Amino acid sequence: MYNTLKVEDQNSLAFLNLLQGFDYTVYTDFMHRSSRVIAPLISVGRWLGLLYIFLSLFTAGGILYRFTQFSGQPARVSFSIGAFWQACSYYIGRFGRLFGVTLLFMIIGGGIWLVAGTLLGVVLNDSLTERGEFWIGIFFFALALLTVAFVFCIGDYAKVIMFREDERQAFRAFGRAGRLVLNNLSKTYVLYCLLILIGTALFGVYFLLDELILMSSWLTILLMFLVQQSLVFARVGLKVWSLGMAYVIYETFPKPQPVLRPIPIAAPTDELAQTDAKPTAEESPNQPN
Repeated sequence: MYNTLKVEDQNSLAFLNLLQGFDYTVYTDFMHRSSRVIAPLISVGRWLGLLYIFLSLFTAGGILYRFTQFSGQPARVSFSIGAFWQACSYYIGRFGRLFGVTLLFMIIGGGIWLVAGTLLGVVLNDSLTERGEFWIGIFFFALALLTVAFVFCIGDYAKVIMFREDERQAFRAFGRAGRLVLNNLSKTYVLYCLLILIGTALFGVYFLLDELILMSSWLTILLMFLVQQSLVFARVGLKVWSLGMAYVIYETFPKPQPVLRPIPIAAPTDELAQTDAKPTAEESPNQPN
């Protein structure tokens, strides 16, 4: 996508106008000329996004199961691909329902900010320039992104709750995770945002290397291929790191102790008969007053 955008801009100087302020005409002219090339990439990205979501949900159970093999074990447990896939398939239904709940709150939380920004832009349309409307949009879009990140952070902790406590109700697990994250923002949401910033920085490093490494020979093409694969593995590592961080942090939180209720024990029938036959304190003649 990035290289296609660089080729399609054809070194046009029109994009330099964006440095002075947002110009919607530049965007519309670009899409009118290059939509035939951009549209297939967007379609491929849509299907890859759905595949990514499915794999994220499917492998989450196996990843969490692997974490349990390291916690509280005196020695390292060898990896079993069969047990890993079994855990993946066992929890895919629960995590699928949880993703539906997470998506619902993501649309509601992020949509509130986007609608508020749109309404504010409409109200101030006559008094703001195009640059002012752009900055209002950026501000509310940033709030929407922070809200979406918060919802996804809750979703990770809800996965841990459903895994560790065998919780099957997605809404209940999401609610418990939400209260946990709200009560421990510095240990949960702040660290989650830090991982997002690390992932964003990795993309920045990649774009810099892409500018420096000109793929003009087989050696540079191979080098750029290694850089791309390193970025992919780093992103996967961050995803696993995020889930593992939620798992470890959740284990450090105090858990409510279960309330033990007395279990009535039925006495034998003959003992009950003997107890009924004995005189009480008021009926016994030898009992002192």
